[in-house]
Amino acid sequence: MERYTPFEDMDRMFEQMRSRMWGVSDPRGDGRRGTHIDLKEHDGQFVLVADLPGFEKEEIDLTFSDDVLTVSAKHEVTGDDFSRARELSERVSLPKAVEKDGITASYRNGVLEVRLPVAEEEDAEEDDKIEISD
Repeated sequence: MERYTPFEDMDRMFEQMRSRMWGVSDPRGDGRRGTHIDLKEHDGQFVLVADLPGFEKEEIDLTFSDDVLTVSAKHEVTGDDFSRARELSERVSLPKAVEKDGITASYRNGVLEVRLPVAEEEDAEEDDKIEISD
């Protein structure tokens, strides 16, 4: 016998409200909610904001490789007669090169903010140019 949890009904109601208020629908089409992620370029850096309610900072992993930022999180709750887990993984490709050493992240009140400074374009294009002779 499956145990009734009112939290599933609450999640469904909040998703319906969010869908009606902001026009956010089920991005995967499979009934699972997607993670709301916003990426903007501002003042020489990308700013990524992700809504991750219900996770602790220690449950979130960020990795950056080949101009792709990966956000992964796993939250588990266990009790005497139940166990629940929530996982997510999102990959965001960045349209410009980023200075890896300058990446910073903060997590407050269920919102993850990642700042990724855009790498300065090098003048190496002129150095790499090969002249064609006659």
